[in-house]
Amino acid sequence: MKIGIFETEHFEGAYPVIRLFDTPQNELFIFTDNKTYKRFADLFGTSTSRYQWKILQKGALRLSFFWKFYRAVKKIKPDILYINTISSNHLLFALVIRLVRPCRVVTTVHDINCLFQSKPAASLRILAHHLGKRLLLRWVKELNVVSDTMIPYLETQTKGTKVIHNVPGAVFDNYQHPGISSNYFHLVIPGSIDRKRRDYAQVWALLQEAETRQFPLYLTLLGGYSDGYGKSIINEAREFPTYFTHLRFYNTHIVDQHEFDQRLNEAHFIFIPSVVNTAICHDIPEVYGITKSSGNIFDVIKHAKPFIAPATLKIPEKLSTSAFAYQSVEEIVNYLERLQAQRSSYELLLQQALKNSGEYTTEKVRAANPTLFEAS
Repeated sequence: MKIGIFETEHFEGAYPVIRLFDTPQNELFIFTDNKTYKRFADLFGTSTSRYQWKILQKGALRLSFFWKFYRAVKKIKPDILYINTISSNHLLFALVIRLVRPCRVVTTVHDINCLFQSKPAASLRILAHHLGKRLLLRWVKELNVVSDTMIPYLETQTKGTKVIHNVPGAVFDNYQHPGISSNYFHLVIPGSIDRKRRDYAQVWALLQEAETRQFPLYLTLLGGYSDGYGKSIINEAREFPTYFTHLRFYNTHIVDQHEFDQRLNEAHFIFIPSVVNTAICHDIPEVYGITKSSGNIFDVIKHAKPFIAPATLKIPEKLSTSAFAYQSVEEIVNYLERLQAQRSSYELLLQQALKNSGEYTTEKVRAANPTLFEAS
């Protein structure tokens, strides 16, 4: 079968989709732009040539980009068109989807409330987005969410009118880097610096608590910045006084993929200081773990690492036994001190993380979504 996959933003989220559809009976076509293609190439390496890449040039006119997308889809005639991210231009996406009928279309919903709870406004831009969302909900029959924790809420919104898939934002390749053997714990916070996704006040509080207790903590902010807020966090990191702790950060817009993976491989824990109740899309409220999912959960899966997350963040049940849920940063340091005193407990936790990630292999994810992958 011919499978078309569209992605120009979350290249790391489309990576598992491509891997899952990559079977002998399928021919894969990836629709993307130049910038995202380069990130895909970093991820796939020498395997990049396995797929047929349709690079759509972005110009001054959005309509031109979507016209090229439509023409490319019509020429290929895929049996399934999988659109992995729609964060803007909803109306243009909806029109393309309508015009490529009878192609089977699946779209990933990253922010459920953004799609279902939008309202018209005086702004022409917001009004166009709202109309596009309404048309998407009318014309798309199959939706995907990247975390199973989002399924119950999506079901309440769709009221049984849509087919719902759960293709996670990562698959596990059956290999775990155990981290660097040392007398400290290395916590990594992956992802771009963003006030709506991560609470950096918790980061500074954790470092300060570790300093006060003279606890040897190593913490990495593994992400670049894109705005003034991100730059301010980098400046705070540069000026933060560390004596017993160590803080690494990246004064750049993008962290190289190899560097990103290497630092996660070295980590002992992935730290997720999530802003659980947030609003990213036109100030529409979202709840991490219920109406959207943190990408850090998929870093946990891919790298098979234990992780530390707020007690209020709903996480997949399959990962719960390798997670430490905290209510205060003091609890985090207490926990790490206990593990430091008994390192064998950490080794058992690492083994549990490996077992948990084993639930997300390509074989198991395909088996859990038979209506999507067996049909292809």
